[in-house]
Amino acid sequence: MEGVSKLAAGPSPFPRPERIVADVQISAGWMHAGYPVMLHLESVKEIAQLTYMRSEGMWGPIHELGHNQQRKMWEFPPHTTEATNNLWSVYIHETVLNIPRYKAHPALKPEARKVTIKEYVVGGANLKDWTLWTCLETYLQLQEGFGWDAFIKVFSDYKVMPHSEMKKEEKMNLWAEKFSQKVKKNLMPFFKAWGWPIEDQVAKKVSSLPTWDKNPMISYL
Repeated sequence: MEGVSKLAAGPSPFPRPERIVADVQISAGWMHAGYPVMLHLESVKEIAQLTYMRSEGMWGPIHELGHNQQRKMWEFPPHTTEATNNLWSVYIHETVLNIPRYKAHPALKPEARKVTIKEYVVGGANLKDWTLWTCLETYLQLQEGFGWDAFIKVFSDYKVMPHSEMKKEEKMNLWAEKFSQKVKKNLMPFFKAWGWPIEDQVAKKVSSLPTWDKNPMISYL
């Protein structure tokens, strides 16, 4: 939970405990987020057996705890709904359980990730296809380029930002601008490669920043 809080740029310990309840029948899916998080009895080992957690991981429970950390200002439904919460799954597996991402989930094996990117680019990088693992890949590339601290700093900025109702496109432009400013790189070509609706006026705001020479999407275009 300290790890969940750290990535979310939140207080630790939490103001109230997060709760996970196992039962024989739950209201939705194999697990679901909320207060409490719910899961089936078969998954108890993922939250109660330390040996299992350290060897096999606990992707599902952290996935749901990640849902509880998602915030409207930096979420772009329906694309990110089942994707950005997985940042917490990756973070906890690598920084707490010492399980690398390619072992934490089959979809994150290097070969699987390459296929995900290629299929999206060949399909025209259409935002309607930017969901689930494809969506997560965008954020993982940013993490691999700039580290977890960049996310923590950006999330921290959002926490003190006055809430305002914005359209999805506006929120995506704001995220692209904030992340660029935080890492001091012009990331607009990167986000455009992923099909984000980057506006010219937003691109101009970071145009003076150096280009991200290690943009991982260059080799796919």
